[in-house]
Amino acid sequence: MSLYQNVHENDNEFLVNAELPGLNKDQINIDVRDNALIISGETKKDQKYEKGKTLIQERSYGSFTRSISLPPNVKAEDITAKFEDGLLELKLPKSAPTGKKITIE
Repeated sequence: MSLYQNVHENDNEFLVNAELPGLNKDQINIDVRDNALIISGETKKDQKYEKGKTLIQERSYGSFTRSISLPPNVKAEDITAKFEDGLLELKLPKSAPTGKKITIE
């Protein structure tokens, strides 16, 4: 299965939208590891189609994984996810810019 996604950035957050048609939220895993957001899961062929002969097959089945490198300004502990009508929406809040003023002696 292919995972089609869009990533958008605004002043406060990154938004990730991924199309996962035919899945329910229990079939989707979202993890943050090593500065990467990992979306994975598995689609299985409906058992009602296991008997008989498939004439046309355009849908794909099996496991999928997609990894997105996270910028250093993402607050990973505050990432939220919502799944509705086959669309996964992730909000990745940005942390406040950090820095330090250096005084010249």
